[in-house]
Amino acid sequence: VETYENSVRAIAQIVGSQGGVLFLPLDGVAGFAPVASWPAGTFPRSRYPTLGHDEELVQFLQRKQWVFDLSEYRASPDTYQSIALPGFLRERQKLRLVLPLVLQGEVLGLVALAEPPPPFDLTWEDRDLIKTVGRHVATHLAQHEADRRLAESRQFEAYHRLTAFVMHDLKNLAAQLSLLVANAEKHRRNPDFV
Repeated sequence: VETYENSVRAIAQIVGSQGGVLFLPLDGVAGFAPVASWPAGTFPRSRYPTLGHDEELVQFLQRKQWVFDLSEYRASPDTYQSIALPGFLRERQKLRLVLPLVLQGEVLGLVALAEPPPPFDLTWEDRDLIKTVGRHVATHLAQHEADRRLAESRQFEAYHRLTAFVMHDLKNLAAQLSLLVANAEKHRRNPDFV
């Protein structure tokens, strides 16, 4: 979680935003779910819904990979092909920018940032910088996820190895007891065997 919060903070601080929310795909979720926010008390994840893959905003960001300026959208929706926004982005004036986190041409996640303090004018240079940072953060998050899966895989491997040793020992004990029971029938009257 700390890695996710630091990702939001790193992007937010570049534009002077007071915080934001990170949306990533989760197992069993069809879309991008809110996984972290910074600061957590100001932007509680529970307030934000999952953004489905079929949402127009998500599809637009997948196609264009632009920094989506909600203020610019409100002033000129044609710039963004007049797409329909999810309800929480229409209602909350607190959020200003939605940034796709792009890794190898695919959107790995999204970050919604709060309105930076005035005066704030998003220039093309700002957009390019934010997109570059978004790519860097996407790479960092992908590496974090790969490390997590590798550690999990190693834990399963150690568990399977331990299980194999225990099962081998149990089979040996069962074979010894089975041999003892089979021989007990034949040699039950032999005092040396008993």
